[in-house]
Amino acid sequence: MSVDGYQEGGIRVMCQSSGWYPEPEVLWRSLSGQYLPSFSESKSRGESGLFETQTSIIITENSNQNISCLIRNTHFNHEKESTIFISDPFFPRVSPWMVALCVILVVLVGFIGLTAYLFRLKGKHLENNRKHLENN
Repeated sequence: MSVDGYQEGGIRVMCQSSGWYPEPEVLWRSLSGQYLPSFSESKSRGESGLFETQTSIIITENSNQNISCLIRNTHFNHEKESTIFISDPFFPRVSPWMVALCVILVVLVGFIGLTAYLFRLKGKHLENNRKHLENN
């Protein structure tokens, strides 16, 4: 098992194994024993005729962070299991200060744009009044 990086708001965990015959079954399982869906899965037959498998799952902060990858051969009743726990500090977080700063910047840019528009409008209005007075 390996941690493959951040993806889709969570952490992608990869499970790889080779040297299986016949083709193995691959399952993700939570700490409570509940089976979880894979994000991706591929199986191939190597040059030696043995099967290789690679599967991944996305673990989010709110999901079960303690998971196992179970690879088993149902014909020979053989299985391998590997478990990983990913603690909270590894999950990407959005700082409340960054959100507040972005909101303030958007409001500030909008205010500056509105002010510039109103000054331009006032300038055109004054120009029209000046031309109107000159013509009379």
